[in-house]
Amino acid sequence: MIGAQPLRRSSISRILLPVDFGPGSHQAGALARMLAQQYGSRLWIAHVVEPVTAPDAAFIHSAGAIEYAEQHMARFVASESWGDVAFQTVIRAGHLWHVLSQLVEENGIDLIIAGAHGRNWLTKVVLGSAAELMVRNAKCPVLTVSPRLRQNPLDGLLRILVPLDAQSHPASALAYTVALANENNAQVVFLHVLHHSAMPLDYPDEEPIDDERYAAAMARLREITPSAQHFRREPEIIIDSGVPADTIVEVAKRTGADLIAMPVRRAATAAKVHAPWHTAYRVICHATCPVLTLAE
Repeated sequence: MIGAQPLRRSSISRILLPVDFGPGSHQAGALARMLAQQYGSRLWIAHVVEPVTAPDAAFIHSAGAIEYAEQHMARFVASESWGDVAFQTVIRAGHLWHVLSQLVEENGIDLIIAGAHGRNWLTKVVLGSAAELMVRNAKCPVLTVSPRLRQNPLDGLLRILVPLDAQSHPASALAYTVALANENNAQVVFLHVLHHSAMPLDYPDEEPIDDERYAAAMARLREITPSAQHFRREPEIIIDSGVPADTIVEVAKRTGADLIAMPVRRAATAAKVHAPWHTAYRVICHATCPVLTLAE
């Protein structure tokens, strides 16, 4: 417990909500509304009309496509109860990541909230696509709502699970998570999943967690995580083994995590892909709580 230590508040004053008008958009919208009310944030609700190949290209590039999107946006906004949240809608044509990154830059966005459902930006494309470009290149955290989300996400944020690669030191992601936890009086649970480097990430590590291996992993995590005095509630460290993505999702369920805050490696270029994205992707798709990704 840190007692009277000054509280650093997370800066969430401007939220971007990309929507495709499917069920996932409504899940993400409910979460965006709740956070906007909690932080007094302004909300941008954006839909991107993307180019497609023939035979639909003529329609997509016509004024009719924008008008069609405007009608769906009007219905989407009317179907939600926004209360006193200040928001504006944006409809633009172009490639998804390019348009959304422009909106982040133009409006000083602090947080992107997106659903992963139906034809959404996360699920309609494969690895190395707009999903990875967003998560690994966005200049702000990205909060993703999966189709498996349980009811009332973040309705009382009590426990945050933070998976860590013991080889990295995501300082800014950890500072953001500590601030978020402290202002909600939540406990942070740090998790490191032991996995043999020679094994594919989809295969379980058959090696047992012997005392030496456990001690080495624990020592490394204590080196890279903030000391207990930085937290309002005593943090916990868990060492486990198995397929990293599956283990993260399972531990989140087991510990009752309300949020997974996952540092990810920032891509060197907007188009660069990297194998560890596979773990983040699987966690986002299968978690039953929201996943906050923080690019380092």
